[in-house]
Amino acid sequence: MTAWRVRAAALPGGDAVDAGISGAGSWTSRPAPGAELLPGRFVLPGLVDAHCHLSVGQTGDGQPVALDAAAARANAARARSAGVTAIRDTGSPGSVTLGLLPTPDGAGLLACGRFLAPPGQYYPGLYAPVPAADLVGAALAEVAAGARWVKLIADFPVLRPGEAAPDPAPTYPLADVRRLVQAVHAAGARVAAHATTRQVTGLIDAGIDSVEHGTALTEADLSALAARGGAWTPTLCATIGADLTRSDPDRRKRRHELRERLSSLLPDAARRGVTIMTGTDVVGTIPREVALLAGLGLPPQAALAAASTAARRFLGFAAGIQHGEPADLVSYDNDPRDDPAVLAHPAAVFAGGIRIA
Repeated sequence: MTAWRVRAAALPGGDAVDAGISGAGSWTSRPAPGAELLPGRFVLPGLVDAHCHLSVGQTGDGQPVALDAAAARANAARARSAGVTAIRDTGSPGSVTLGLLPTPDGAGLLACGRFLAPPGQYYPGLYAPVPAADLVGAALAEVAAGARWVKLIADFPVLRPGEAAPDPAPTYPLADVRRLVQAVHAAGARVAAHATTRQVTGLIDAGIDSVEHGTALTEADLSALAARGGAWTPTLCATIGADLTRSDPDRRKRRHELRERLSSLLPDAARRGVTIMTGTDVVGTIPREVALLAGLGLPPQAALAAASTAARRFLGFAAGIQHGEPADLVSYDNDPRDDPAVLAHPAAVFAGGIRIA
């Protein structure tokens, strides 16, 4: 098998690196004699999608729909070919993605398993409702099945057939959320919470580990989240990235106001020490997510770290060269700090020691 020399600027910082990848796909401190130069002048330790749903798709009118295991595997393979070598799947219908973990498709994958939501407060067809009395038991069952994270739907509209969706409302009492967090932590796993309302303050106090979406966060919430060593996955492609040119004026106004809030909150979160992570949800891409982060005030290096080193460290993946370990990397001919669109065009990709692009 081919041995490679990796001679490039290591991003997001840009330090020069000159290392090797053995014919078996492991990092070496020095390139082997005669090693072939890996394409690309800039290298990252693999991109991160910290909030995606490999087994959820969309219908023609944009409604979410459950996908089978074969589709989930295909989505994971496409992500890896694009340089995303660390994936946190934040909820799958029927815990489909947990079934990928014991297979080669599970390399670099963290799967939350099922969505934890009560009756009438999540998308029909994507989940089996979990009453409050069963919340802890349902979460621990996912952990026992291999989940290192569980996904709590902490607020959502109360959906009634034939009625327009109202504003989101809390799904479970905070006392139940606190018991959930304590039990999951005791079992060695962590909690990611879908949160779009002011309920997020109580969720952080209850000890959740990452806020997903977080459109109602405040500066005080960010301080509390930072103090707990928590993370925020803003999923900007899903929350503000849609084209609203044909939408009604009120919706455009709300989206503009959210952009203004986020342009203040995201840099503030970074200053306070909150780990910011990129996540595509069902509609986005990592290059677009990085571009939105940079457009909302994060320095290019910090925006890139949210898609690589910072997110990898938080999720427990290697964030750099670890000699003797399987290589995870993505390289580029041009510098994505200058233009995030470069991230869509990798020169080479290694995932788990195997070159896949």
